[in-house]
Amino acid sequence: MAEHCATTRGAGNNRAFEDAANSRISGELQEVESDLPEDIKERALSVFRASISDKCTIQQAIDKVQKEALVEVETRFKGQRFKGFIKFDYDTSVITINVNKFGNGNAQFSVGMGVKRMVCPDPFMGKLSDPNMNK
Repeated sequence: MAEHCATTRGAGNNRAFEDAANSRISGELQEVESDLPEDIKERALSVFRASISDKCTIQQAIDKVQKEALVEVETRFKGQRFKGFIKFDYDTSVITINVNKFGNGNAQFSVGMGVKRMVCPDPFMGKLSDPNMNK
């Protein structure tokens, strides 16, 4: 039987990541940032919005974007190197999908997810009461 690497054993088995990926987005889309070509960006945005409105999980929405919109990168930039991203900024979450297309034809997708922490204003000081604000 093969032995597990002590360094990478358990990598990818993160309960917090699984919980975040299997959750659903609440709130409104605030901003979309991307360096993808305009038509691919618009297609990815429409697929992601449709997935969220159909009550898909974040993971399901990301899979749909990769399969239906970002696959176009592989055909359009065939034989070329291309790196790009699209970031969806919602009220409570931020999702970034990265595309890494190699000249030999392989393409790699990666995802970053984050939860926004809202800080309430301090009514006595008149500014945000975030202790890390000036660090």
